[in-house]
Amino acid sequence: MIYNASLMVEEGMGYALCLDRLVNTTGNSPLCFKPLEPKLEVNLAMVWKKYQIFSRTSEYFLKSVKNEIAQLKK
Repeated sequence: MIYNASLMVEEGMGYALCLDRLVNTTGNSPLCFKPLEPKLEVNLAMVWKKYQIFSRTSEYFLKSVKNEIAQLKK
């Protein structure tokens, strides 16, 4: 949904609040990311059913997320 909000912001319809890196602000993008002060921290959780059978794509996504989290903890 933040993508739709970013399109409205580009058209001058206001501002949007989102987590960093969810909207493209690089290159020719007219958008910019301004961190809030004081810094706000958000806890996120991924939840799924116990004994869930995942598709290959879902397995790959979950593995990628776990790898990213492991890298952040180093």
